[in-house]
Amino acid sequence: MFAIYIDDLSHFFDRGGSVLYIVFFIAFFLWGLLIDRFVYLYFTFKKQRKEILQNVKTNSYDQKFIQEIQTHIVEDIRLQLNDGLDFIKTLIIVCPLVGLLGTVTGMIEVFDVMAIIGNGDVKSMANGVSMATIPTMAGMVIALSGILFEKKLETTINYQIDKLDLEISKVI
Repeated sequence: MFAIYIDDLSHFFDRGGSVLYIVFFIAFFLWGLLIDRFVYLYFTFKKQRKEILQNVKTNSYDQKFIQEIQTHIVEDIRLQLNDGLDFIKTLIIVCPLVGLLGTVTGMIEVFDVMAIIGNGDVKSMANGVSMATIPTMAGMVIALSGILFEKKLETTINYQIDKLDLEISKVI
């Protein structure tokens, strides 16, 4: 049963052309970064937030520097949480563009077939048309799913930063 899925996937990549491999590599990298950020946010950051709040509780700060200390802590955490977010956004933008590169290479394939055969035989051009549409579709699907998860990640990060800022102001 697993061999059937591998065969279908192999056929899909063959029909999509070499650009589909690039789209797949970008998608793999994009999802790895997204998963890394979610794991950091939901596991590592929770422990880190507890340590920060405990540290703020135990230290006694001079009253005239409390606001600056709080701002420094929150901005440092903001930088840590947003690490890699710009690169994720860039990969999301690049996915459809690489898919469009697949459209161009697929159309070149169609024109090559037309030049060799010399007529408009639909069956002979089908491979090139397939090579033109599949990478574009794959790039768009990856970009749309990436946007959804990136926006969820960004919203959660902003919520966690605001929550930490409020918790620190209550402790100090």
